Parts: sequence; C-alpha cells; structure tokens
Amino acid sequence: MIRRTTRIAAAAVAFAALAACSSIPLGTASKLRGLDYLNDDVASLLLAFDLPPSLEPVEGASTISFDITTPSSGERRIKATLVAADAGDLAGTLPPPTGERNYYLFGFSDPDKQLIREAQAWAKTLPAGNNALSISLNPKLCRTEPLDPAKTTVSALIALPGAPGLAPLLSNQPLSTILASAPIKDVPPCAGHSG
Repeated sequence: MIRRTTRIAAAAVAFAALAACSSIPLGTASKLRGLDYLNDDVASLLLAFDLPPSLEPVEGASTISFDITTPSSGERRIKATLVAADAGDLAGTLPPPTGERNYYLFGFSDPDKQLIREAQAWAKTLPAGNNALSISLNPKLCRTEPLDPAKTTVSALIALPGAPGLAPLLSNQPLSTILASAPIKDVPPCAGHSG
C-alpha cells in the first residue's frame, strides 16, 4: 500500500503554462480517486483538459512532474511530456463537454512510461519512513482570441484506462484565479492567431 512506502506530500498542480511558478494545491491522494501511486499503472494515466474554444494546449509543451524524495535513499525526478492520446482510450468515461467546450486528451510517450514504471519499482524497494511523492501538472496553454480571465474557466481530469470515473485535478477554475498568483498576467496568443 502506498502509505507503507511513500507518504504523499501535498500533491500540487502548477498551472505553469499560464505562469512559470504558480501552484494550486490538490490536497491528499484521496482527492485523486484514491490512486495508489506505487501499484496502479500510473504510466497509463490519461489526462483530459476541458477548455473553452478560446484556449488550446500548446502541442508538445505540457508536462507532468513526478518527484520521489527520501531522507536516506536519494530521489527520482521525472518530467514527462504529455502527448496526444486516442479518444477511444477514454470512450464512455468522459461526459460530453458542456456548452461549446472541448476536450484535449493526453497520455505519456513510451520512453516516459518506462521512466515512470522504473521510478515506481524503485519506490517499492524503499523502507517505510518519511518518503514523499509530489506531482505537478504544467499545461502550456495559448489563446485563440481575446478572453476575459474572470469568465474563462479551465478543468483538468485524470483517469486510468479501464478504471471507472474521472478525478478532477482542476474543476472550472477561473483563469483570473490562476493568473492572480502568476508571474505573468496574460495567456499568449496561439501561433497563427492574433489573439
């Protein structure tokens, strides 16, 4: 069990596309559908960005970081780039997007999946103690048109293939709230758009 070998430090979502260093706390692992970060196939995790038409993810720029740290056994840090996933992987799991919103589905590349699985295998060998796992999501977003950050919301959902349900990492979070703690105060225009 995860609590035996890894105490989950506060898992956080850093919305770094909008801000280089802003973070939004997720809380404990129980808020993430009780995922067992040591025993579940985290490498097969799928992520869905739920965005309005005025926002798009920048291709090949979003990442998830996994950091396992221990007081006596060293650390493992993985920065996995999100790659487009097949919509069939979440078929029947995602409710239809509301209004005019769009889903953008992502998973991990094969080399990143291997690194994640190796880190999980290593973490299972660690003695019980003050080991900690933290996860941060860094989606890179751009805008296709001018937008009002107070009225523009973003959501991010996660699922394991074959597992029922989704867990929200962000749920209808106003862009203005995210940008309030960000070093930048605007989302850049998408390539090919005047924004």
